[in-house]
Amino acid sequence: MRIITSLVSCLLALAGCDEKPSVTTIHHSSANGVDTLFSKSTLKEGVARFECYASESGQCHYRVYTEQCPTPAPGENPAACARTTLEDFVLAPGKAHEIHGLPRDFQQCVSKDANTDQACGG
Repeated sequence: MRIITSLVSCLLALAGCDEKPSVTTIHHSSANGVDTLFSKSTLKEGVARFECYASESGQCHYRVYTEQCPTPAPGENPAACARTTLEDFVLAPGKAHEIHGLPRDFQQCVSKDANTDQACGG
């Protein structure tokens, strides 16, 4: 019986080893013990999932973008990066949004306010 139990445990452990890698980002801010923004995004197998848990304004405002930053020549100051917005969207707390096929170098910004330009630094 021990051998069967060990074998089953080993097989179950091996089955769990096939987990695909993922990247998770948490955005969380609070004031006086109250969440002003709480959001999570996960990138797994080419699918980005954005989840809004709490926002002081009642909405999480997202911007998904890429940036192209030229490499400066030696001795020159870095030039400004060119930002391309891929998608802007808004989620209410408890809601989620998925995007398929984003480029590997995509970036994201989330804000409690509708002015994502100011919150995202661009």
